[in-house]
Amino acid sequence: MQTPTWAPASVRSAYGSRTADAEDLRSGGAWERMLDSLARTGAVLQSDRAPGEDLDRAAGYRHLLVLLALGIDEALRPSDPYRPRFAPANVDNVLKWGMDCPDAAYTGASLRGDATYVIRGRRNSVRYLGFQVMGGMENTGNVVADDLDMDGDGRFELVLSASPHPGNWMGLTEGSSSLVVRQFFYDWTEETAAELSIECTGRRSATDADLAPAPLSVAGVGAQLQALGEFVEASVEFWLDIEEAGRRQGVNCFREPAALTTMGAAAENVSTWGSWSLKEDESLVIEVVPPEALYWSVSLGNFWWETIDYADRQSSLNGHQAVLDPDGVFRAVVAHSDPGFANWLDTGGNHHGAMIFRWLRAERAPVPTVRVVPVSELPGSLPSGSARVTAEERGRTLDARRAAVQRRFLR
Repeated sequence: MQTPTWAPASVRSAYGSRTADAEDLRSGGAWERMLDSLARTGAVLQSDRAPGEDLDRAAGYRHLLVLLALGIDEALRPSDPYRPRFAPANVDNVLKWGMDCPDAAYTGASLRGDATYVIRGRRNSVRYLGFQVMGGMENTGNVVADDLDMDGDGRFELVLSASPHPGNWMGLTEGSSSLVVRQFFYDWTEETAAELSIECTGRRSATDADLAPAPLSVAGVGAQLQALGEFVEASVEFWLDIEEAGRRQGVNCFREPAALTTMGAAAENVSTWGSWSLKEDESLVIEVVPPEALYWSVSLGNFWWETIDYADRQSSLNGHQAVLDPDGVFRAVVAHSDPGFANWLDTGGNHHGAMIFRWLRAERAPVPTVRVVPVSELPGSLPSGSARVTAEERGRTLDARRAAVQRRFLR
C-alpha cells in the first residue's frame, strides 16, 4: 500500500517506490519543486486559515522546521527491510507530529510482506507495549504484549510472516511495509522500557549483489527531494483540514470517540478528540469519570497538532498521574497560568489547539464535558475536595517530568 504524502514515511518510501528520472536531480528540477512546495506551505501560515496571535503564528513556522526535520530524518536513515533494527523513532519530545502521545516511546522497522521476522524481547514493566503492522498508513494488524506467551522473566519471541506460525505470531500481507512499536509509560520515573530486537530470518533467494548495499541512486535522491516538499505541504494541509472540520462541529468541546486505524492508530486505542480556544482570562474545566482501562490519558496540542511541551510543562496527564476527586470524577483545568489545582493542563501560551483523550482497552470511551470558566471564578467552580498544590509541589512535579523525559529520549 502506498504511504500517503502527508505521512513522514512517504519521504523514505519515495526512494525506491516512485517512478523517477535521474534528470530531475541533474537539472535541479527536483530541488526547485521542493522549494515551490515549501513556498506554498509558508503562504498558508500567512493566510486567514492560521491563527493571528504571535505565539500561535510562531508555533506554525516552527512546525515547518519540525516537518522538515522529520522528512529529512526519514530520507537519511537506513530502512532496509532485510536488515531491520529497532532505533528510537524520529517522533519524540522535540519533533512532534499528529498529536503524538506524551507517555510514549515510539520505534519501528521497515518490513516486506514476503519475508519472515522474529522479534525477541523482554516485557519489563512499561504499562503498555503494542506491536502494529502497517500497510502505508493503514493499520493491518495489532498485538498487545500482554497477550503473548512469555517465560517467567517476561521474555518472548514473536514471529511476523505471511504464513501462520506456531506460538506467538503476527500476520503479514502483500502490502505490509512497516512495523510500529509503542511503549506507553504510566509512572514515568519507575517503569522500565521493554528490551527488543528484530531479525529477518527468511526472504526470497537473493544473489550476493542483492545482499550488498546498493550505490546511491541519483533518481531516488531526486524523488526524495520532491517528496520532502510534498510531505511538508500535505502534512500542514491534512491536519489543518482536520482541525477546521472539528472546529465547525464546535470549540471547547469533545467529539464522539473513534478508533482511527486508517490514520495509523492502534486497534485497541479509542480516542476522543476536541478543539479548544481560550482568551488570557479564560480557562476550561474538563470533567469525566475514567473507565476501567489498561491505559488512559489526556493531552493538549497546539493549533498545528503538535503536543505542547510535556517535559517542562504539565500539558498532559495519564491515569497514574491524575488525581481523582472524592466522587471519582477526573477534573482538569486548562489555563494559561497555574491555577493551583493538581490537574492543571498548561497551554504553553498558545490560544488555540487540539486536545485528546486516549482510552486503551477500556470498558467504554466516555465523552468528557467541558465548560469555559473565567479564571477569576475558578476557585468556586470546582468542588472543595479537588486537589490543590503549592508552587513548591508543582516545581517538584515538573522536575520529575523533565528528568523522566530526558531518560526516555537519548537524543
